[in-house]
Amino acid sequence: MFKSSMHADLRNEVGSNACHRVRNNGHIPGVVYGHHVATRLIEVDQKKIDGIVRSHGTNVLLSLDMDGKDSTVIIKELQRHPITHHIMHVDFQEVSHDEKIHTTVPIVLRGREKVETKNSVVQHQLRELHIECLPQHVPNSIELDVTMLSPNHPLRIADMEFGSELTVLNEPNEVIASLTRAERVIDDPGEGEDLLNKVLGTNTEIK
Repeated sequence: MFKSSMHADLRNEVGSNACHRVRNNGHIPGVVYGHHVATRLIEVDQKKIDGIVRSHGTNVLLSLDMDGKDSTVIIKELQRHPITHHIMHVDFQEVSHDEKIHTTVPIVLRGREKVETKNSVVQHQLRELHIECLPQHVPNSIELDVTMLSPNHPLRIADMEFGSELTVLNEPNEVIASLTRAERVIDDPGEGEDLLNKVLGTNTEIK
């Protein structure tokens, strides 16, 4: 899991107007919460959080400096603008290195080019894995080899082996990926007309 650090300022004002002022000053409003700590309202530098998320996603173990004290946190939730997709709010969860957490990690398929042909394609059906583990063991992603895929034999959770430090919370029968026949796409309207005439057994002009 990628590790980074950033600074956060505590804030006292709440409400939409206060959040607008925070964003106008180049910061993002947020909160920090945890099992054994009080919830704190914070603001973080917009460029800093944008850079971390853009480069490493949300599975980041952060050392967050708040009021001169460092806390270990993960990004639990991002709220984005529905049109611009800019980060509008961020939730951090304070974690302990000896306490397991629940989180999700993206699934990356490797080797699909070895099984895909003009007649078959790999369908990536499950894109995130729900796991439980210690914060320092959260991977950036889970890479799975699909070179053994064959028609009618999809890749399921139960077919995979994961590290002993991870507990997978998904159902064992969930399908991760499958190999399916590619549907033929007709680009030439004339070709489609010829095919239809053959099916109908006539050369009637289609209008």
